[in-house]
Amino acid sequence: MKEKLTSRKLWVAIAGIIAGVAMIAAKNTVEGTAMIISSVLGYLITEGYIDAKAVGGVIGEIELPKEPVEETKPEE
Repeated sequence: MKEKLTSRKLWVAIAGIIAGVAMIAAKNTVEGTAMIISSVLGYLITEGYIDAKAVGGVIGEIELPKEPVEETKPEE
């Protein structure tokens, strides 16, 4: 959790949200809303990309069986 709170990506997204709210308060609703949405989407896309790369590295290390695995049915 500490890594998330010290992330520059998070703080840039928060700054974008604050700036968007300030723009909405100054009667620039379209621009403020666009800034908030783009800040949140940018953060989510970036974190998703990083998570996908981390999972991809783990999946690449898993060896799949070379022969088909037979399913066993439970005995009744």
